[in-house]
Amino acid sequence: MKPTRAIAVFVKTPGLSPVKTRLAAGIGEDRALEFYNLALDCVTELVGSVDAIPYWAVAESNSSFPAFRGFEMLWTGEGGLGERQHHIYSTLLKDYDQVMLLGTDAPQLTPALLEEAFDKLEEHDFVFGPSHDGGYNFFAGKKEIPLDIWSSVEYSKTDTLENLCSNLSGFYMIQPSLGDVDTLPDLSVMLDEMPETPTKEKQKIIEWTKKALVNHAA
Repeated sequence: MKPTRAIAVFVKTPGLSPVKTRLAAGIGEDRALEFYNLALDCVTELVGSVDAIPYWAVAESNSSFPAFRGFEMLWTGEGGLGERQHHIYSTLLKDYDQVMLLGTDAPQLTPALLEEAFDKLEEHDFVFGPSHDGGYNFFAGKKEIPLDIWSSVEYSKTDTLENLCSNLSGFYMIQPSLGDVDTLPDLSVMLDEMPETPTKEKQKIIEWTKKALVNHAA
């Protein structure tokens, strides 16, 4: 019997929470918001191509952002990123055999990578998609992780993934690692890592990024 799968995409609501603040420091708030919206379109397209039930894991309890209407919304709850990941992961594990947590910072991700992660859960308890900065772009698992493990890690650090994995066993790393877009230089890395045949939404963010980099250099 095929395992039931869910994907939760962690998002923030523009206007209610700051989005892409470090990118905004390099290209301005308006352009950073444009990138965020394009990245949302990419991840919507991405998870819609994977054999799993998609959810928005929304940071705000009162969000009514139009882009979030396509999937069921779950509030992440309060607390730090570790607490919020624990809440969403443990909630979905009650109804699904396999659960993936995903961000919006890596529009270059492909359905094949996410499908590979789910497939690896047949042999492993946890699977990570590592990022260049020491964190991870996505996580998938089939077993509970105690709250104290999630919350003991300091996120957005060069040793985030290493520290999280030090408290886990039976994990697998999807290769290659990919970048995530936090700052202006990350845009160029994202472009280099895009698939040779981009999808419709990926092509849009590629074209936007090329223009943004030219305008910034001018």
